[in-house]
Amino acid sequence: MLPHNKIIKTTVKKFLEPEKLFQIGSSRSWLDDQGYYMIIVEFASSGYSKGASLNAGVSFLWESTESLNEMLSYDYECQVITSYVEYKNDDEAFQNGIEKLAKKALEKVDEYRKFSDMDHAKSCLQEQVDKLPEYRRFWELYNLAMLCFLKGDFEEGKDVFEHYMQILKDSFYSGDCYIEWHEQFYNYCIENIQCHLSSKESAQQMVVDMINRRRKYFYEKPSYKNMSKEPYLISNFNM
Repeated sequence: MLPHNKIIKTTVKKFLEPEKLFQIGSSRSWLDDQGYYMIIVEFASSGYSKGASLNAGVSFLWESTESLNEMLSYDYECQVITSYVEYKNDDEAFQNGIEKLAKKALEKVDEYRKFSDMDHAKSCLQEQVDKLPEYRRFWELYNLAMLCFLKGDFEEGKDVFEHYMQILKDSFYSGDCYIEWHEQFYNYCIENIQCHLSSKESAQQMVVDMINRRRKYFYEKPSYKNMSKEPYLISNFNM
């Protein structure tokens, strides 16, 4: 293992592992399992030099498109948190830099753990939507709708979901370019989501089932073996 990679691995582990985060295989990404979402912490590499920068954000575990279901993505806040720390053959200086990244990572983890309070999470997602111009809103609305269904805000969730579906339907074409997956996902939503929107309880259980299907998909992979294998239950909610 190259010296800079060894420093990153050992330093990050010292800070993150005691806080119950786990490493995805041998990658530079660590996860905090929060039931209905994951906190992703990534010590990103560069193709131009040896070193790391810090990305952090939240990945929700309800389902979306088939391809996206097979990966974790940044659904809320993915950003370079600090400046890039470059390895310049000075182990001590580089370790100090990585320690600062790890400490900043834990600050972001504490911030995102507040999403266990769904009122707080909903407020953050609504703010995220409100900051975007109408033409740029897409997954942000879908995620807000799913969260509303999960926390039991049924009528509000339906309104947001209907708005999302209209945006999705209107986006089958971008100029003369046909976007096939937009229409495919629209049809999926009609067939697999709208049929569960008959009641608050049905919508809530639908999202719980989505979460547990994705949780099972991930924890069966060797790289995610440290995930909890307990199903996510409505009784887990802290609302």
